[in-house]
Amino acid sequence: MYNYVKMLVLFTILQISFVFNIKEVYSEEINLYGDAGQAYSVEAYLGHPHQKLKLLVDTGSTTLAIASYARENSNEYFHPDNSSSIYDSGKSVQAEYSQGMWSGRLVSDFIKFPSLKSTPEVRSDIALITQSHKFFMNGSGWQGLLGLAYLPVGAWGNGVVVESWLDSVDRTLHRPISFHLKLCGPISKTNTTHYGYFKMLDDHTPQVNSTKIFRTPILRKRWYEVGVLSISVMSTLSAANQTVVDTAKQPNMDMCLKLNAEKSIVDSGTTNIRLPDSLFRQVVDELKNIYRSSQVLILDEFWYQGEAACWPEPQVWTLPWLAIDLLSSDADNQYFRLEIPPQNYMRVVGVYNSSDKTGTVSEYCYKLGIEAGGSETVLGYTAMEGLQVIFNRSAGWIGWQTSDCGANARITGPYNTSYSFKTTCELLRPVSNVAISIRAAQWALCAISIIAAAVLIYLLAPCIKTFFVRRLPSSQQISLSQAALVEQESS
Repeated sequence: MYNYVKMLVLFTILQISFVFNIKEVYSEEINLYGDAGQAYSVEAYLGHPHQKLKLLVDTGSTTLAIASYARENSNEYFHPDNSSSIYDSGKSVQAEYSQGMWSGRLVSDFIKFPSLKSTPEVRSDIALITQSHKFFMNGSGWQGLLGLAYLPVGAWGNGVVVESWLDSVDRTLHRPISFHLKLCGPISKTNTTHYGYFKMLDDHTPQVNSTKIFRTPILRKRWYEVGVLSISVMSTLSAANQTVVDTAKQPNMDMCLKLNAEKSIVDSGTTNIRLPDSLFRQVVDELKNIYRSSQVLILDEFWYQGEAACWPEPQVWTLPWLAIDLLSSDADNQYFRLEIPPQNYMRVVGVYNSSDKTGTVSEYCYKLGIEAGGSETVLGYTAMEGLQVIFNRSAGWIGWQTSDCGANARITGPYNTSYSFKTTCELLRPVSNVAISIRAAQWALCAISIIAAAVLIYLLAPCIKTFFVRRLPSSQQISLSQAALVEQESS
């Protein structure tokens, strides 16, 4: 009994110490949380009276989508009948993702984020999810998505345009708003919960931050689509020391074309760095061969099939860093480099303790944070942890800064070349402007309506003529004659 009480007291002290350390490290700025492999979520209040829910912060979609039914392993969801401020449009909406889909109905209601002090409560369109498939993960700690991308990748339905939460905020404040993500990852090697910070930025207010911002242009305003020029394994020497990139390490044009063949996006709702299949194999082969020299065996299932590998103690990774080259906003022939440490892409996914006759046995499990992505490139939060990322929607750029939390990721550059990346890497595909697209859609709808009305008037012309002619005395005989002819033909 004494040992039990002693262990309980020790566990309580460790919990208090852990919470204190979290607050000390992040200066109480934390408002993002997530479990292993489940991205980052933020607390939100929906409806009146408020219902508290957790929403996954997702730059890979647009719609504010909320669960409205109980799911397996989760009884937390939004109860629309309990909100006095909800408005139901009666329209159906749906969305498909790289993994999973959902369908539901379009409503609007008030939403507030208590941790975003300067952002007002706004009425926003909400997709109430009534059914889903492979969308909510088992045991996920979130009940919906906060989509932060542009309108063209929102939910859809017949005759439905779903306004995003960000657009609702812009409309309410009468000015454009940007946002800032600082993703810190786990605070220790023995913890799988990750932490971060999400805040809104006023585009008209200068930001006081002495850290240099490296900007990459948003090439197409759908997803946050950028120019990823190269992803490579750095040498041990250049990873340990901040060295200047030599000519041999400049982006490879063949790789650049493959990375951007379909699209390259920055997506906080995706866990891993996703590469086109052939490039995935190339990068992972190099990592595996380097690790093989350490005399520790890791099976191919870990490297190529997303399986976990476990050890009885936390691992200190001596693998090389990854280099991700991004197009610079300053010039078409300029780029900068994100340097990602192995602590990012060798992700801890579980810490397990079990007891047997010999005592307590610990197990620390990891997964590779790189995966095959078909023909697309996705920089998931694995590429963002240890950095600060600013999404300036109105100006059309994403800014990258070093961070004071998380892994010691770095940014180097800018570097210049003698050629244009936009031309050489074929990044100059037509850029769709959201406002122009919406205006064009409105004009198209107007034109279709006019044509439909003209056709309807043409078809109804005889009836209209008869209606008016019967009321004109001078034309009464003609009217009767025509009416009789119709009756005869019909008989």
